[in-house]
Formats: sequence, structure tokens, C-alpha cells
Amino acid sequence: KPLPEPPPDPEILDTYMIANTVNLVVLPSRTPIEAKNVRVAWDADSFSWSFSADIFTQAALELVRPDADGAKTVELDINGWTWVVLVERYSRHLRYPAEANSITGAPRPQLLAAPYAPLRTSLNNAPINAAQAAEAELLNTGFTLAWQAADWTLPAGAFSYQSQTAMQVIARLAETVGGVVRPARDADALEVVPRYPAPPWAWEDVDTPISRIIPPAMMTELGGEWTPQPAWNACYTSGTSHGVSMLVRRAGTAGDNPTPDVFEDWLTDQPANQARGIHELSKGGNIEIVSFTIPLFPVNDDHGVGLVLPAQLCRVPESSGAWVGLCLAVDISAEGTGAVRVKQQIKLERHH
Repeated sequence: KPLPEPPPDPEILDTYMIANTVNLVVLPSRTPIEAKNVRVAWDADSFSWSFSADIFTQAALELVRPDADGAKTVELDINGWTWVVLVERYSRHLRYPAEANSITGAPRPQLLAAPYAPLRTSLNNAPINAAQAAEAELLNTGFTLAWQAADWTLPAGAFSYQSQTAMQVIARLAETVGGVVRPARDADALEVVPRYPAPPWAWEDVDTPISRIIPPAMMTELGGEWTPQPAWNACYTSGTSHGVSMLVRRAGTAGDNPTPDVFEDWLTDQPANQARGIHELSKGGNIEIVSFTIPLFPVNDDHGVGLVLPAQLCRVPESSGAWVGLCLAVDISAEGTGAVRVKQQIKLERHH
């Protein structure tokens, strides 16, 4: 298939002027709610965004807090980026004359997980592909799934589970091949994507899919943490009762420094074993976790970076030399009221 177009280089300016807008409304009435200290975050090890906000009045809390009919739904808009959120919990603290109310929640894919989704047990009577198995979990839910990770065949009797929600099953299928579940922000949709779009030793190749270019000039804070791992060059992966086994070795190496062996019930086909092996090898080497803060540019701003998502590869053109990192987590905060300050905090996994 054709290679994805690399993103354009953001425009480097002496000053960036962003008129931040943060709006929180109740759905379906679209009644505005005054809020402060709004935060949305997601990391690659989660299947859902998290959301929290402080709201000012008891009247506003009454509009959004859960009741006997279940969770209320709100829409959050930060600089044109939108999230549709189920308000799952609230807290109140009244000490005259001050009043503090806070709410927390998650976008609608949370409905596929506990405590909303039913627990189910299943066993396949015929061969099924992983993507088909994941899509079957969403039957009659209204949710859609885009499977972009490695796909493989599970023979009859191999795809079995007990007392699991739909999200648990989809997440386990993704993890089997080193994938992550990427939840939509404002739609009933999921993606399953590889955690590593390419292995770290290929990040500098011309055909590596770079999603974002993040100039250091846009960073307002920067930090790093050295977290070295063994330089693995081989991985033995195997199914159990229905599986196949495979030794995945990094090309050009002796394969003499293996990872711990991987045994997984659903490793039943060579594409799955190979993808999982490459994933395990990708976790090794001299790793630095780089944390930095950048603005959240408006959704239609062609000069900025935009929203950065976990499992995206980002190029950082530092003056000492450009490097590529894998986004692990994003945390967006909007502090204050009125002319708010919006920050996008990002963690990148960099391999040296």
C-alpha cells in the first residue's frame, strides 16, 4: 500500500498567539456548565480517556451528576478538539461560604467495560480471525472497530474466555500481538493499532510512519528519565493448547540475548507470533522517557502540532540532531476560568 504522507514541519515563530477556548455543555440540551481545572488524559496502557473538572455551583452539579437513570453525558471542547464524556462520579465539599464540586468520567467506549457491560463466556466452534472476533464483541452495541494490528486465525476451540466484558476481550486480543486499544474521543468507535508502528531500530528509515513533528521551540517544559533495558535480540513465542511456536530473531544479530519466553493461549498463527516477538524486542535497549509540555493548537491550525496520541511516532528536530520517539501518554489541562491556560503534556519513549 502507498506510504503515508509525512506531516508538514510546523511553522517556527518568535511568538505563538493562541486564543484558548474551553467549553463544557450537557448533552443533549447543550446547556453550558462553568468549569475550571479541566483535565483529559490517556496513556497507551489504558483503553479509555480519563476526564475531570471542577464546577462552581450546586445547580451545575445537579445538571451533570449521575442519578437513578445512570450517567449523564457532557461534551468538552478544547480549542476545537472535542470529547463526549460520561460523568461517572462526583464529589461535593461545602464549607461556608465556599463550595467545591468536582466530576470525573470517561468517553463512551467506557460503556464496553465494567460496570456497564455484561460479563460473557464464549468458545468458537469454527475458525475465526482476530479482527472478526473483536468485531463480534461489538455486535448490537452501536460501536465500530478498525483493526489495524496484525491479524491471525484462531482455530475452532482456541478462542475461549469466561466472564469477560467486551472491552476485556478486545484488549486481550490486541495485547496478544503487541497492540493497544485506541478509544475515540467523541464517537462510538475503537481502533486497535500496534503499540510500536515500527520497531525502534527502523525509526530512522524513510518509510517509517511519522505522525507528528514537534519542534523544541514549541516546548515550554522538558525533562528526561533514563530507563535502560537489556538489548534483547531474540524472543521465543508460543501458544499453549492450540498454539504454534516461533523464535523471532532480530535480523543481523546472533539471537544470543533472548527475552523471557512468551506463552499466550491465543498465539495460534505465525503472523501473531511474529508480531508479538517484534513487540517484545522493541521494549529493549537504552531507553529514555522524555517528558515535555507544548500548546494544544486549535484543530484547524496548520502551523501547530495538534493533538498527539499514544502509539504515534513523533520526530523531534533538535539542533544536536533529529530523533524519533513513541508517544506513551498525553495529558491535557485547562487551568483557570475565562482566558484559560491550556497545556498538552506528552511522554515519548526514545531509544538511544
